[in-house]
Amino acid sequence: MAAAKANVYEMVTARIIAELEKGNIPWEKPWTGVRSGAYNRISKKPYSIINQMLLQHTGEYATFKQWTDLGGHIRKGEKSEFVVFGRY
Repeated sequence: MAAAKANVYEMVTARIIAELEKGNIPWEKPWTGVRSGAYNRISKKPYSIINQMLLQHTGEYATFKQWTDLGGHIRKGEKSEFVVFGRY
C-alpha cells in the first residue's frame, strides 16, 4: 500500500519542528510590518501567524489566478506553497 499523504496538521507540525531545530521560534513575530513579512500582493494584508510560519519566504504572495490576472507568468517548475484557512 502506498504511503498516505501528510495531512495539514502533520505538515504544520513538521514545519514548526524544522524551524525549532534551526533555532528559530516560529511563533515570535520577527517582522515589523506588512512589507517585512509575507503578505498578499493584491490586498497588501499580512498573512496570519500560522501562515507566516508555513511560508518559506517573506515578501509578496498571490494565487496563480491573481498573478495571471496581473499579467504575470509562473515559471515552469515553480512549486506552490500552502497556507491554511479557518476560523481561529
